[in-house]
Amino acid sequence: MSPIRLGALIQIARMRPLELDASQDVPISLAEALNYANQNSLDIRIARESYKYQQAQLLGQLADFIPSFALGYTVTKSHVLDPETHSISHVFAPRLIYPLFVGGNNVYGALVQMYRTRGWKYSNQTTLNDTLLNVYKAYTNLALNHALLKIRIKAVEVDEAQLQVNNELFQNGTGTRYDIVQSRSQLASDKQNLLAQQIATRQAAQSLGYVINMPLSINLVPSEESLTETNIIDDSLTINEALRKTLENRPELRQYEMFRYAADRNVQLAASSLYPQLTISQTNNQAITATHTASSRSSSSSNSNSTAGAGIFGGAFDTNQSNVSLSWSLANMGMASVTNIIANRALAKQALLQADQELQLVRETVRSDFINVKAARQKIDTAAVAVDAAAEALRLAMLRLRVGNGTNLEVIQAENTYIADLYVQAQAIVESNQAQAQLLHDMGVIKPANLIAQE
Repeated sequence: MSPIRLGALIQIARMRPLELDASQDVPISLAEALNYANQNSLDIRIARESYKYQQAQLLGQLADFIPSFALGYTVTKSHVLDPETHSISHVFAPRLIYPLFVGGNNVYGALVQMYRTRGWKYSNQTTLNDTLLNVYKAYTNLALNHALLKIRIKAVEVDEAQLQVNNELFQNGTGTRYDIVQSRSQLASDKQNLLAQQIATRQAAQSLGYVINMPLSINLVPSEESLTETNIIDDSLTINEALRKTLENRPELRQYEMFRYAADRNVQLAASSLYPQLTISQTNNQAITATHTASSRSSSSSNSNSTAGAGIFGGAFDTNQSNVSLSWSLANMGMASVTNIIANRALAKQALLQADQELQLVRETVRSDFINVKAARQKIDTAAVAVDAAAEALRLAMLRLRVGNGTNLEVIQAENTYIADLYVQAQAIVESNQAQAQLLHDMGVIKPANLIAQE
């Protein structure tokens, strides 16, 4: 194989992926990202509309308690052959109907929808909490990638300085061409890593833009200049306090509780068809009937008969009727209703078990998050010690190289170790911050004000 030319790698490394598809750079802070997501996130907006739909359904169920109004107007023409008589009847009949008792269908139907609406209210809160957590993770991931990008840029600068030192040593007769080749290889490798990190940074900006529903052509840049450990979880928080707050605030628990109540009421709703139905109504009939016989039409059109009567007989009627209707019907001898009751009891039992399962899952998640927070904070301290040690090792390796007691390979190895430890430290800081945010989310107390609190 012919050797790969170093110039080709350098040419690729000089590309700027951040400008390949981004129209402009827009700085953004964590508070601005959270606020923008609250106003524009598609997940939040969809959840809000779903909750509004359930509210409208509840109003529709409550409307069953309002009396029904019916209005009728009828025109009837009649013709009698002997004696030849023509009749026109106008009937105006307004009616008010109220189902006084329908087996509890209206009451239990409204209760089912009320609990379902409350469940969707907590579902809306769940979506909001999930979105806040996603925004926080996307923002901190963007900040991490910007920090790693700075590390990669610094690594390239160090490689260039080291290459210059090796060139000077070679010119002075104390260095070797092999040291120069090693430095060039390391420089090319770090430039390629810089290119990959530029792409990763741009992708992180796109991920944040997608979560908050901002145009993806914009390249988001975190306002914070450096990564810092946040203290959004009180160090004195115990696991028992965390579980207590979780039981009080986690919206998923309230959501499953409301759905369980709705399932219980569905059993009573299914049983309502087995009861009789009682309906009262009030009707007012206004009827005007005019008749015309053949003799009256031959003499004068004014001889119409308007004498009170019924049917085709002329007259005017104004009647008020109050009706009480009691009915009881069992479709298929009530077997369909019985099987429906059994099915809804099974669903109610299932809803109870799902609520218990969610409770167990929440408890397990909070306990796991609590441990992760403690471990992540400890990891930051360990990484900081490693970075200090690697920095000192790099300083000594470069010093020994300058005085002729070290090798170029030692400097390269020390530099790689230092960069790797910096990566670990940056990732440890972000993991700690995200672990705290995850615990806030799983406790159900995640809010923008809690996420941006830093000490």
